[in-house]
Amino acid sequence: MARKREQLEIEGRRLAVSNLDKVLYPGGRFRKGQVIDFYIRAADFLLPHLKDRPVTLKRFPDGVSGEHFYEKDAPSFTPEWVRTFPVPRRGGGPPIRYIVIDDLATLVWSADLANLEIHPFLHRTQDIQRPTHAVFDLDPGEGADVLTCARVALQLRDMLGDLGLQSLAKVSGSKGIQVYVPLNSEVAYDVVQPFAKAIAQLMHARSPDLVVADMSKALRTGKVLIDWSQNSDYKTTVGVYSLRAKNVVPFVSLPMTWEELAAALGAGDRDRLYFTPEKALRRMNDVGDLFEPVLTMRQELPAEVRKAVHARRTRRGRGSAGTERQLAAYNAKRDFRKTPEPSGAEPRSSRQGSRRRFVVQKHAASHLHYDFRLQMHGVLKSWSVPKGPPYKRDETRLAIATEDHPLDYIDFEGIIPKGQYGGGTVMVWDTGTYALIEGNYYKGFLHIHLDGRKLRGEWILRSDGDGRHWHLMRSGRSMKALTPAQDDASAVTGRSMQEIADAADATWQSNRGGEQAPAGVTERRPARATQRAARATRQRAAPATEPDLSGLPKARVAFVEPMLARLTARLPAGANWAYEIKLDGYRALGLRTARASRLLSRRGRSLEDRFGSIVAALDALPEATIVDGEVVVLDEQGHPSFAALQNVGNTGAPLHYYLFDLLAYRGRDLRGLPYSQRREILEAAVMPRVADPVRLSLSFLADAQQVLAMARKEGLEGIIAKRTDSLYEPGERSGAWLKHKTNQGQEMVIGGYMPGANGFDALLVGYYDGDRLMFAAKIRNGFVPALRRKIAQRFAALTIADCPFANLPEPANARRGEALTAEVMKKCRWLEPVLVARIDFTEWTRANHLRHARFVALRDDKEAREVVQEKVA
Repeated sequence: MARKREQLEIEGRRLAVSNLDKVLYPGGRFRKGQVIDFYIRAADFLLPHLKDRPVTLKRFPDGVSGEHFYEKDAPSFTPEWVRTFPVPRRGGGPPIRYIVIDDLATLVWSADLANLEIHPFLHRTQDIQRPTHAVFDLDPGEGADVLTCARVALQLRDMLGDLGLQSLAKVSGSKGIQVYVPLNSEVAYDVVQPFAKAIAQLMHARSPDLVVADMSKALRTGKVLIDWSQNSDYKTTVGVYSLRAKNVVPFVSLPMTWEELAAALGAGDRDRLYFTPEKALRRMNDVGDLFEPVLTMRQELPAEVRKAVHARRTRRGRGSAGTERQLAAYNAKRDFRKTPEPSGAEPRSSRQGSRRRFVVQKHAASHLHYDFRLQMHGVLKSWSVPKGPPYKRDETRLAIATEDHPLDYIDFEGIIPKGQYGGGTVMVWDTGTYALIEGNYYKGFLHIHLDGRKLRGEWILRSDGDGRHWHLMRSGRSMKALTPAQDDASAVTGRSMQEIADAADATWQSNRGGEQAPAGVTERRPARATQRAARATRQRAAPATEPDLSGLPKARVAFVEPMLARLTARLPAGANWAYEIKLDGYRALGLRTARASRLLSRRGRSLEDRFGSIVAALDALPEATIVDGEVVVLDEQGHPSFAALQNVGNTGAPLHYYLFDLLAYRGRDLRGLPYSQRREILEAAVMPRVADPVRLSLSFLADAQQVLAMARKEGLEGIIAKRTDSLYEPGERSGAWLKHKTNQGQEMVIGGYMPGANGFDALLVGYYDGDRLMFAAKIRNGFVPALRRKIAQRFAALTIADCPFANLPEPANARRGEALTAEVMKKCRWLEPVLVARIDFTEWTRANHLRHARFVALRDDKEAREVVQEKVA
């Protein structure tokens, strides 16, 4: 059927619009032309709230009763005059080109696409890490309604008011209410979201019979979920004055005064909280833009709240998004010289642009099962479903979470040789795109719509809470079961499992004897199988590979000053570089002598008393062996946490000693061998002998940008790059080893403090420039009261009369905030500059001061005189 097209003149632009008579809301037969008309008439109120904000389109081509989809990437037919804004993808690849609705013409063009709901981000394009407001999305569970949300909203307003924060409310146009807190300040998402979560949890603690802060629907009956997770840089919220597509008649998301909410609640009249387009337009013209303060009001989160958030982040470690497994876990289970599976060495984005892909692979291994995989955060989140996806409504199947797979795996079909992880034959049983209806992977709940070649409709994935055991349930209408022939046919080639196995086996056999690996295999570094042996259990029964080292000089088993990495602004790339994760812990040498095992710090001090479990594990090493590595404690996300390492004696957290180099083995000096050979001997000869807490620090031969993207996504401190032909140079920063940090931070010397509650208000820190100690920052963030008291106990024996900083006092205009003038210095207390602290910060200023600095932990493994201003190479 031909599309009926008309021309509109909008602000000097001629726009072609089509099918204006098409019914998009069957209740009241509300047509597409009426949708466009509403947005034109609401534009004066709507556009200021959309200006400079990327939006996600939510398109309903066949109206609210048909299928819909979210569209982030600007479609290929987007006119050149429509503004777009690129946002980097978390998993790498080309950026997402979001639409920005800044003018009426773009608004009308968007409405013509049947973009019924407009979902902007909380931030503007000028700063995508800084939300201009916080939002609390109140969502009623079964047995609750919009009036229940009104009751919770009023309580939430009072709680925020107690913190000195003004808030505004709007009805969502669906079941719920949203409460906005204007900010328009410098606060970033990583502070706003923990703040919102803490408020939601406090509301739950105060009213457990009315409020929940957990995403699980099972907990919501008769209650209201306060969804705090919307305060994220990758989430959008339905905009004010937007239409909603939740009912067969259109309603509008509209601001309400607190008095109106209270009156509707008192009268028990839910109809007061729903507005049709005409009613909404009349109200806008009568009362104006009640949400104007969201654009202009500047509010700061209370200082106590910011400190509590920073303290909690310090305890928990950096990177809340890092709960997904790294692709290193996938790679460590496979030898890519022997399997045609993709390695994921190159980053890849979806062929569907912003529409995420899924695949279900039928896998005939020791037991037939189906692997269910969703594209998410640059990888394929994966589950093993033994009985396959359910077809009947409310039917549930067990789904076991497995390691993340690379996006390249979405097309993999073939045979995996025996002995490789999983083994057997793999078929692309179904593939297509999916849309997230609601939920959050990290909360253990996903409600998705699949648009595949076999599977169509809605399913729910729900975790049991342990992260491994999930359940896959059909939530939409039942679908017809597949015939045996359909079940045994590839969705891309139509081949059966046997035909796939026969074809792949023939290809494999033809290549097996040659030097070239099968098609699709990415050559990886050697000795990868030994990494599997070096994983959690470290099976000692596995024989070590003994190298011939007879031609090397004899080694003296004694302390060796560790080789160091030079700071660099750019991670080097090329086949002659290998990459390791920058571990945030204590650098330590492990020595196995004829008499005992020893563990020495980077300055040669004994660590045996502190880390006895590691010393005991080193007893498994052959005599006259020296290993180099890092002692770390992993946080809840599996990231190294120096703050947790500092408190290991109090918490009992497990220690790990990650080895990354081998200096001597069985009395032979390996320092003159290339790094690549030292690593091979470490992996093949040392790692099969040792057990936890001694582990292998993984080394990657991969694309530099892929490794860097992984580090940033996981919230890691940085990456160490090592030239594969580099020798071990004790005590040197020759440039053969380079460190690239994903976040700024370095050690600083404490030279004084400003008195305050619990011992001090701020630490005064600096660095050495020759023999001069140079002041760099006042550190107020990163502390809790108990930590302040613990640090202050170290001050008594270090008090001195004179200021140790060579560049104090400062002029009054030296910095933002209070400068350390001669008058202010009278309030300070000075310390002998021997204490060293790890400090994180955003950047160095032109005056060599730290901006947005935060305390991480004290470091007693470094000398104060070693602390200099770290500058990139």
